[in-house]
Amino acid sequence: MSFSSCRTIVSRISALVAALVIVIAISCAEGDTLQENQRRVSDALDALATDLVENRPADTTEYTERLKSHLKTHPSFFGSAVALVNPSGSVITSPYVYRTNDDFASKDLAAPSYDIEAQDWFTEPIAANAGVWTEPYFDAGGGEIWMITRSVPVRDSQGLFAVVTTDLAVDDPNQ
Repeated sequence: MSFSSCRTIVSRISALVAALVIVIAISCAEGDTLQENQRRVSDALDALATDLVENRPADTTEYTERLKSHLKTHPSFFGSAVALVNPSGSVITSPYVYRTNDDFASKDLAAPSYDIEAQDWFTEPIAANAGVWTEPYFDAGGGEIWMITRSVPVRDSQGLFAVVTTDLAVDDPNQ
């Protein structure tokens, strides 16, 4: 057998192993408890916040792509947002990416009708200067599901520049 044939076989085996790892990760994530998923969200969201400080995207499109990548990497996460704030603390834009049946959708949560600066997921982590979880709520106008949200304030040397979030789908607490 030639060296090039061996490399082809090794490459195919590596691709199969990678695909199997993804399938196992998705299967495990679907069977995890809410607490395990919350721990996973907390760890991943802290890493995303650190990455946003170290490698700040240049524009809204890049933030949206970063959020989509975050969700692709974590199949049990439903949605993710970043609310970018100006130096006075006002939200200037807030891309939100969430799962649909077979893909991802996105929208800007900074629409005046949403009143983003009054939302608990935005105000509470800033007040606490730490990551916080919301109580379960129905996300009308966003994902249209029951969820909980982890929100983390993102600061650099000049202060707060964003609040980043990740959502987990939960059962309707009224049933």
